[in-house]
Amino acid sequence: MSTETPPQRPEAGNAPLRLLIVEDSEEDLALLLLELSRSGIGYSHVHASNRAQFEAAFSAGSCDAVISDYRFPGWTGMDAFVYVRSVAPEVPFILVTGHLGDEAAVDCIKRGVDDYVLKGHLSRLATALLRAIAERHRRREHLATRESLRMSEARNRDLVEYSIYGICRTNGDGTFIDTNPALLRILNLQPGQPQIAGVQDVFRYPEQFAQFMASCNEFGQIHGAEAEWRRPDGGLLTVRLHIRLLAPPDPQGSVEIIVEDVTELRMMERQLRQAQKFEAIGQLAGGIAHEFNNVIGAIAGWAELGLDQNASSKQSAERFTRIREQADRAATLTRELLVFARRQILQPSAVDLNIIAGGLTDFLDKVLGGNIKLKFITAPLEPIKADPTQIEHVLMNLCLHARDSMPSGGMLRIETEIADLDDSFCRFYPYVSPGSYAVLSVADTGIGMDAETREHIFEPFFTDATYGISRGMALATVYGIVKQHGGFIHVYSEPGQGSLFRVYFPLMEKSAMDAQASKPSGLHSRQVRGTETILLAEDHDSIREMARSTLLSLGYKVLSAADGEEAIRLSRQATPDLAILDMIMPNLGGPATAGKLLQLFENLPILFTSGYAQVHHGVAGVSGGEHYLQKPYSPSALARLVREVLDRKSVTTNA
Repeated sequence: MSTETPPQRPEAGNAPLRLLIVEDSEEDLALLLLELSRSGIGYSHVHASNRAQFEAAFSAGSCDAVISDYRFPGWTGMDAFVYVRSVAPEVPFILVTGHLGDEAAVDCIKRGVDDYVLKGHLSRLATALLRAIAERHRRREHLATRESLRMSEARNRDLVEYSIYGICRTNGDGTFIDTNPALLRILNLQPGQPQIAGVQDVFRYPEQFAQFMASCNEFGQIHGAEAEWRRPDGGLLTVRLHIRLLAPPDPQGSVEIIVEDVTELRMMERQLRQAQKFEAIGQLAGGIAHEFNNVIGAIAGWAELGLDQNASSKQSAERFTRIREQADRAATLTRELLVFARRQILQPSAVDLNIIAGGLTDFLDKVLGGNIKLKFITAPLEPIKADPTQIEHVLMNLCLHARDSMPSGGMLRIETEIADLDDSFCRFYPYVSPGSYAVLSVADTGIGMDAETREHIFEPFFTDATYGISRGMALATVYGIVKQHGGFIHVYSEPGQGSLFRVYFPLMEKSAMDAQASKPSGLHSRQVRGTETILLAEDHDSIREMARSTLLSLGYKVLSAADGEEAIRLSRQATPDLAILDMIMPNLGGPATAGKLLQLFENLPILFTSGYAQVHHGVAGVSGGEHYLQKPYSPSALARLVREVLDRKSVTTNA
């Protein structure tokens, strides 16, 4: 008799086992049930004595196990086993037989029968039953574990396969073990293409790879290390790397590398820093130019007055003339600073770049010299809204820069075209808006520029230390004009390979073109003298006195004020025919003063003065009759504009 300890029932709780017993002998059935009861197993059973009853009972409901005799009339227990496995393969199946040869027993076990018990040793039945049920649970758990592992592997595979980050594993020498599709995309490789041998081959600077591996071997991992990679097609990219040293069973020295392509991010950061730098320089340049404008305006004004008053004295007239010439030179410099700072006043109109460039070709032929060949290629263009004088300034400065870059001669090519920029282009250049642009290209075959020079090329007075070329304000002025017109510049250059400047101007909208075409021509002054009363408000003493003297000499009555509040008080003493207001004054600025004056005198024309373009744009809507005079201005310019404004008022009143 077996002394084998029965295993514990694996099910939780005390639910009885549901057994299907297939036995055609009532006596054997009773013995079998008696042995199960003695074992203490809780169970319920269904009895089937033939094939039809068995199949009907098995199909009718679930059972925890099947106990079957081996031999029946016309069929066998193995037939019942085949049926069970075809319908519910996880249900344990135990054969009970009076005698079974060794070969038959081995065949039954090989075919998948969980166990067999001889009728002479029914004491083993409970043990075999519980073992089979326990084995079933182990199989279920194993299958569940395998399925869970399969799902986990699939999820992890998806994480790697569909990750936006490149992931790879390499040996200690850098040879690739595994790579994911994202890494192939970063390297611009297609599946099936010849692969690179190892990660060390993509480092632009191989010593970086050696440094990273040494750090990883020392510390186990490194995070956020940046490097430059060179793709097999030659393209450069900036990557951020996270490297982890792998432990056994992976090969010794092997590492896992996660690669993040930050090329676009770093490019945008450089563009932002460049824009912030130019903005800061522009603010400084604009502030300096504004102050200089006041000083230079006073000098030029007094020089012109002195020249008029001393025209009979040749020596004095010559000195005043030279003073005015130097003041004009200084004024030109301040205008260039204002252009760079984008604070220059524009006089926009519909401009065709082909006409501008074509009109300068004869002049360029003269200034470029005989050793530089000029080539002009045009394409049909739509107009841009621009100040034609400023656009000429852009082209001239770019051509003069090209000339200076070709001391031994070469080819200068000017080309125009239309470019349509879409969202994919603008994604790399956040300061660019999608749309159509007129493009002006200036290319030379000169000495070219390195990356460091290109970074600073548009800074005022930048000097190229490599070639000893001082850029002065020329390219800084180009930068300011283009930005003020809503455009942008791309520079392509390499040392010894020449340079290409591509200037993009947004095309003029049709509504603006129609308005430009219907704009009436302005009135022209024939007489600058007058007897009207003019209210003058200017906080700079020299400019105020120069303007006052100029107006008095022309016969006007002048109410002179140092700020807006004083101008309001003076206006109550005498009704002004025109108010000349500086934009920026203490106590009360120009726009606020204009607002109060218009409450007192509804149709009073206003003439604003300032060196800033932004404040000019900000006064729109103060009244219907405001005008603008940019500093520094000459006495003659002031006289002409004052007379023109007063004449317009007279025409409007009479109408």
